[in-house]
Amino acid sequence: MYNTIEQLIRHQGWARGSKIHYLIQKNIVEGKSRDEIKEDAVDRNNIFHPRSFNSTWNLYRKIKDDIKWNG
Repeated sequence: MYNTIEQLIRHQGWARGSKIHYLIQKNIVEGKSRDEIKEDAVDRNNIFHPRSFNSTWNLYRKIKDDIKWNG
């Protein structure tokens, strides 16, 4: 269970943790769908490569229920 961003970063590391935190912010806090986030992150802003987005999204989806803070 991740109660804080610090726990997430400690467990996942800075690089992966920050990517997951970005998805938390966009999905949980802002309420955007996967497709909306992918369009922003991959197509518009080029902050994810498509394969990186997909693998990070899959990891995020697996741990989403263990995230206990609101971004």
